[in-house]
Amino acid sequence: MRKLIVLLLLLPFLATGCFDYQELNNRAVIAGIAIDYNQDKFGVTFEILNNKKSSSEKEDSDKTYTVEGEGTTLPEAFQDCSLKISKDPYYAHLKVLILGEEVTQEKMLDVLDYFIRDASIRNIFLPIIAEDSSAKDILKSTTTENPVVSTSIQSMLENNKMNNGVVVVKDFENFLNAIIDPYQDAYLNTISKEEDTLVLNGIAAFEGDKLKTILSAEESLAFNALNNDSTIYYVSAVCPNDSSQSITINLYDNTGTEYSFENDEIQVKSNLKASIITDGCKFDLRDPEVYTTISEIFTPVIKQQFQDTIEVIKKNQTDILGINNRYYKKNKTSLEDWYTKNFTFDVELNVNKNGLIFEVNEND
Repeated sequence: MRKLIVLLLLLPFLATGCFDYQELNNRAVIAGIAIDYNQDKFGVTFEILNNKKSSSEKEDSDKTYTVEGEGTTLPEAFQDCSLKISKDPYYAHLKVLILGEEVTQEKMLDVLDYFIRDASIRNIFLPIIAEDSSAKDILKSTTTENPVVSTSIQSMLENNKMNNGVVVVKDFENFLNAIIDPYQDAYLNTISKEEDTLVLNGIAAFEGDKLKTILSAEESLAFNALNNDSTIYYVSAVCPNDSSQSITINLYDNTGTEYSFENDEIQVKSNLKASIITDGCKFDLRDPEVYTTISEIFTPVIKQQFQDTIEVIKKNQTDILGINNRYYKKNKTSLEDWYTKNFTFDVELNVNKNGLIFEVNEND
C-alpha cells in the first residue's frame, strides 16, 4: 500500500516532465529576428532553431531555418511570419534583434512599442544595426563555422568587448531606457557583411528615436574612451626621428575621464594609462626619459582624436556622451544646447613598460 501511495505522489512530477518535453517540441524556438523597412512595408525574418531529428536520432545538418513575413504594420509582419510556421513561436531564447538602417531612421518607435507590449519577449536580447546591408541578409549569413547566426553575433559582441575597443554591449532594456531618457541619447554597434564574413563596425548614434550618424572605427574608439567604457584603444604616431616609422601604444585603462562646466565651456580631463605595443622608433626603453618623450608624442594625437570625435557628435546633436545628464547631476537643470559649447581637453598620459610609470600633464 505504501509503494502505491509513493507512486501516486510521484506520478504528477513524472507526467509534467514528459509534457514539458512535448511542449518544447511543439514550439518554434526563435533565436534571432531581423526587421527591415522598405517601400512603406515592414519585412520580418525569424531565425528558428531546427529541433527535427532523423531516424537515427542525430541532428540534421541544418541547425536553423529562416521564415520571412511582411506587412504595412509591424504586428502584421510578425503575424505573417507566424502563419508560415507550423509550431507556436517561442521568443524566450531570443539572442539578437537586427535592425535595418531605414527602420532606425523612420520606424524605431514602432519597434520599441511592439517589443514592450509583447509579454512573451524578454528584454535581455542584444539589438544591433545592419550597415550597408539589409537586416535579413545579415541574419541569413549562415556558414559551416557559424551555423546559428544569432548565437554567433551574440558571441561576437560579448567576447570582443575585452579585445576590441569599438564594441559596446547593450541589451534591449538598456537601449530602450536611453531612447526615452530626456538627458542622454542611445547608441548601438553596427554590423556588416564582407563576402561570407560578418564584421562589427562602428557605433551608431541616435538623437531621440532616430539614427543620426555612424561613428567610424577611430571615432568609436575615442568615444568609448571619452565615455569611460573602453578596454583597448590602439593609437599610432609617426616617429620624431624617422617619418617612415611609427610607434603604437594601447590605452588599456580609459576610466578616468571627467567633465566640468564653466560658462560656455565644457572641460574634458582624461587620465589615461598606456603600454607600448610596437616601437619602430627604436627608443632605448631602459631610459626613463624616453617615456616622457613618448607621452609628449602621443598627448596631442589623443587630444586631436578626442576633438574630432566631439565635433562629429556636436554636429549631429546626438548626446551619446550624456553631456546633458552629467550637467543635470551637478546643477539640477538641463543643458539642452550643450552642442553649442566649446570643448577643451586636458590629457594626462601615463606610459609604462616593465612596471615603470611616468606622468605627463599637458594643458590647453
